[in-house]
Amino acid sequence: MTRLINNDYCIALECKDLQANAMSVDCTGTYALLAGRRCIALRNLDEEYENVFKFPRTSKYDVGAAEWNPTAHNKQICAISTNERLEILNWREETLSVSHSIRAHTRAISGLNWHRFDPNIIATSSVDTFVNVWDIRDSRRPTLSLANVAESSQVRWNRISQHLIATAHDGDIKIWDQRKGSYPLQYIAAHLAKIYGLDWSPHIENQIASASQDHSVKFFDTSNPRKPDFVLSTGSPVWRARYTPFGNGMITVVVPQIRRGSENSFLLWNISNRAAPMHTFVGHRDVVLEFQWRPSRPDDSYLQLVTWSKDQTLLVWKIEPFLQKLCGYEPDDLSIYDDNSSIGGIDEAASTVSLKRIQPLQQEFSLLNVHIPNLEVKNMDSITRTVTATCKINTVITHVKVIFPNAYPLGVPPAFQVMPGSNINDSIGSQLLHTLNHLAIQRVSKNRTCLEPCLRQMVTTLEQLLVDIDSDRSFERVYVEPTVSAEGYNDAYIPFPRTSGVKFCSVNILVCFGRPLLTRRLGNKNDSGTPRALSALEGILAKRSTDQMTVSAYYFQRQKQRSRSKHSLSKASKAMVHIYDATNLFLINRQLAEDYILYGDVATICKHNAAAAAVAGRRDLVQAWILIEITLAQRLVDDDGDWAGHPCGDNLLISLINHYASQADLQMAAMLCCIYGKQQENSLRKASLKSILSPMPGVSPYHTIPPADVVADGWVLPLLKSTRSTSLDNLRAEEIVVATIPPKIPYVALYEYYKMAYAETLHRWTLLYNRAEVMKFMAIQPEPYKGAEFIPDCQICQTPIKHSVCTSCRRLPFHCIICNTAARGSVNCCVICGHGGHTDHLQMWFERKSMCALCGCNCLFETTYTVGS
Repeated sequence: MTRLINNDYCIALECKDLQANAMSVDCTGTYALLAGRRCIALRNLDEEYENVFKFPRTSKYDVGAAEWNPTAHNKQICAISTNERLEILNWREETLSVSHSIRAHTRAISGLNWHRFDPNIIATSSVDTFVNVWDIRDSRRPTLSLANVAESSQVRWNRISQHLIATAHDGDIKIWDQRKGSYPLQYIAAHLAKIYGLDWSPHIENQIASASQDHSVKFFDTSNPRKPDFVLSTGSPVWRARYTPFGNGMITVVVPQIRRGSENSFLLWNISNRAAPMHTFVGHRDVVLEFQWRPSRPDDSYLQLVTWSKDQTLLVWKIEPFLQKLCGYEPDDLSIYDDNSSIGGIDEAASTVSLKRIQPLQQEFSLLNVHIPNLEVKNMDSITRTVTATCKINTVITHVKVIFPNAYPLGVPPAFQVMPGSNINDSIGSQLLHTLNHLAIQRVSKNRTCLEPCLRQMVTTLEQLLVDIDSDRSFERVYVEPTVSAEGYNDAYIPFPRTSGVKFCSVNILVCFGRPLLTRRLGNKNDSGTPRALSALEGILAKRSTDQMTVSAYYFQRQKQRSRSKHSLSKASKAMVHIYDATNLFLINRQLAEDYILYGDVATICKHNAAAAAVAGRRDLVQAWILIEITLAQRLVDDDGDWAGHPCGDNLLISLINHYASQADLQMAAMLCCIYGKQQENSLRKASLKSILSPMPGVSPYHTIPPADVVADGWVLPLLKSTRSTSLDNLRAEEIVVATIPPKIPYVALYEYYKMAYAETLHRWTLLYNRAEVMKFMAIQPEPYKGAEFIPDCQICQTPIKHSVCTSCRRLPFHCIICNTAARGSVNCCVICGHGGHTDHLQMWFERKSMCALCGCNCLFETTYTVGS
């Protein structure tokens, strides 16, 4: 097989039948070990031609991890994990043999790491929650076993301190001291999602980085781990994040299981400037499974990075001085890599060895998906660095030429041209070019390729622009006023369309709209304003010689005639809609809505809400909450029930509700209604308990059942009065005896309206949990849902599921197509293909894509069309 090279990397090995998923480079940088289920291969990186040693394996399990011993003393030793076993391999005289086979854990090994200073010590982590430390000189039992509650996904020895070790458990990190293994030194709650990778800083002893499913890399100081020092947001789940041996660099790679398209997300960052990656490594045709730094070679002038990808290709990357400088490191040799000299060197080598050059642009052309709907790629020329594509939508044909500069994609975008032969007007052409240029600049600013995204965006933009034009044309023909007097007589009962107005919308938003200022200036002085009915247009029609008179013509026809005569305006101006923030006009407060609580006893609620009102600067509400606490505290110690009729009892609470409702403070009125409901609930429970001690006359105390919460006028769920119950075991809900009926609560319907209106406000603020707390105090139960329901089938037993858990196999039936995990909580599904997942994952996906992540269905379009029809 020919060894392919270019200016950035060289292909050290390409073997499709190897199927290896673990890679490691020895401490000398000579050999790269590739381990799979069927065989283990070793590649000598110093040899120009492929010299691969393959050794078959007889295990039925894949290799989970592989790592060479990092010390010169045991440089010939390598460790691999296969299910629950740890195998120590010895490479000697071109022969690979198994020196130790240790059953290290009871379940699969998730990670391993050699000690940096002791050549005989290795640590393993496992799903069985244990982290074991082994001495290969005596492998009968571990020298240290660290017990945890959650499964261990990663283990890493500190690069500077020989006694510190870090382990990852779901989203948490534990720091241990090898000399004190009974408990961790530090416990760091790092992420809300699973941690896939850990890496200690090679320069700072107490700094550690964690890569997680939550699209971030966090950096912690283990001496003060309460919050991260800084966070690196990558935009995709991170599989591995490792420090560079130079400067402030960090390399990240996306999680292999969720990679989509040709975006491999193999990025170089500067952790001192985390806004965007410094460089994107483009070369692999699939996601990177493992990467390691190759130790510096005495005859090499560049640092080298070795990567193994899912496309079964081993690449050796040259980290040039300018990349090191981007990461804050000043190498000794700052000479910029000369393309011409490198080309000449390759041409000289090609005279003796058959070498083929691959340019990054040529690589992008080979990965381009040419099967894009409504698009045909006519020509791709890597020599002239141009691409010509044609988009056909109905009868509209658009030819676009893309020209790539030499520095593309390193911060320099391509140029776009609309070629002759296109039948689109200049307005659409200019909008199309503006959209493509904006997208290309966004991509190349992160050193990412942009050809395929721009071609897809071209099709989408043209479709949208053409649909908008058709909609404008159809809107002009929607309404044609009648021209006969009989129909005009009927139009006398149809109000004229509103031309101006003001309305409060959503939460504290004021919307204003009106006629354009220019149309008011050009209007007739005799016009008295907006006509009262559509029939008023008949008089205007009689004065003007036109076949049709529409509402829009009433306002814009005279303006169009004047603009044609003076050539001062090209088209009529449009009405403007103004949106204002009217938060300061209302007493309702979002901060209070977030801080208020309704759970717990009444005294705790009042004290907490009073403190929240004090923080928000509402001293009047502080006094109200303190007064309510005193009032209800007296109610709790009232055994005779006289406090309910006292002026400072329930009457005071009712008067406070009416006061705040009259002041338009809906928030406080609704909260007091909920407190009133909780207080009534406590009173009824107290009355129920009292009925146990003093049974009703004529009824046996052994058969008297304490009544549940009974409501007057539907305050709580009412229970029917009972017939005679003779047995406690045969008692039914409808047979409960009502011992005491409290007095009717006034204004129940009005209080329900306050709570419902406040719950709607919380919903508009997306405070869903706060809304749920308020809805718990609703006495009137909502009507059952009567619309269409999405009922998935369990993937295990194919049973229709209406709940979150299958009633047959007791498993979660629905899996997210983005993260490939069981979906709980808020989910969304496509009504056409049935695929879906977590709402936030789908939102992030469809912000960048229009097709389904699993089957290619155009979910957004199809769902809108289905619901609309």
